[in-house]
Amino acid sequence: MSSKTHVKHRETARIMLVDEQNRIFLLKTHFDPEVGLPPRWLTPGGGIDSGETALEAAVREIREETGMRVAPEDLGEPVLVSSGRWDWADGLSYHTYTDTIYELKVQNFDPDTSGFTEDELRDILEYRWWTIQELMDSDEQLAPHELRQWLRARYQA
Repeated sequence: MSSKTHVKHRETARIMLVDEQNRIFLLKTHFDPEVGLPPRWLTPGGGIDSGETALEAAVREIREETGMRVAPEDLGEPVLVSSGRWDWADGLSYHTYTDTIYELKVQNFDPDTSGFTEDELRDILEYRWWTIQELMDSDEQLAPHELRQWLRARYQA
């Protein structure tokens, strides 16, 4: 029996954007093409570049993916650090991840997507604001894996 191959580890910085009605802003994205898994909804964010802190990456990513400009102090400390694994569709490979997630209270907005990178233009299928109840009731794939549980604990305790 062959074991799966660990292809990469990806460190990301993500931002949980929460509007005045406690709705969460999420993006529906493809995995990288080589992963071959179905799309999932996740918070804005992405890979931490070499020499960048998680906080610096979060500030950059929120600008790229929403057009919002925020100061690092607006984000404060992470509210969740999540690690996990995604098994690829080929049945042979997987990658691990660590997501450092910040939370930012915002007023409802439509994102400015003019800052999307080439990968984001390819991968981001749609975006929307979700109520906590909609996320709890949905069978949509979410990332990180424990996002529903974290939201339930945070907003419906």
